[in-house]
Amino acid sequence: MENKDINISDLRKLINILSDELEKLEGKNVVVLEDDLYWNILDEELYSPYHEPAQLTMGSLSEDWEFLQKVVNGEREMIDYDLYKLASILKLLGRNNTIMEK
Repeated sequence: MENKDINISDLRKLINILSDELEKLEGKNVVVLEDDLYWNILDEELYSPYHEPAQLTMGSLSEDWEFLQKVVNGEREMIDYDLYKLASILKLLGRNNTIMEK
């Protein structure tokens, strides 16, 4: 990978495209989180590919979404860790082929 920089405007464009595709889903204005619990690998181990992870924690998509809703509803400011919670939800959507026809 030559350039490791991520342009924020490109990131915004990708998020907007994904959002547009999700909104196009026929007859759907919600995405069902069919699964809830997931394994979480600590950052120190996640970004150390030459060592097998020794410590796993458990995450909950429903709890992540509930936490993120406080930002959406203006009950709290966004924090860096919210990106982790959103990423977990996006991973499930990607795994479930949410925007592709089944």
